[in-house]
Amino acid sequence: MAFDLQPHLRGELIELRPLAPADWDELFAVASDSLIWEQHPESDRYKDEVFRVFFKDALESGGAFVVVNKKTSTNHRINAVLRL
Repeated sequence: MAFDLQPHLRGELIELRPLAPADWDELFAVASDSLIWEQHPESDRYKDEVFRVFFKDALESGGAFVVVNKKTSTNHRINAVLRL
């Protein structure tokens, strides 16, 4: 039996699914806030050209996921990108 490195998991509160190219707009809308990256080693990741590299690498890794908040009332349902 093969191990699925890109499962799609659904729970009552969150959904964990593979990162997709279509996630760019929603993720960058949140990631473009410089305060999110203020304490991060790559503190300029809020910039389009820097985040684009991170996003591309995450897609190519085959181990990147988004966490979707199923209960949110905002436009931004994606809360995080996890990379294994």
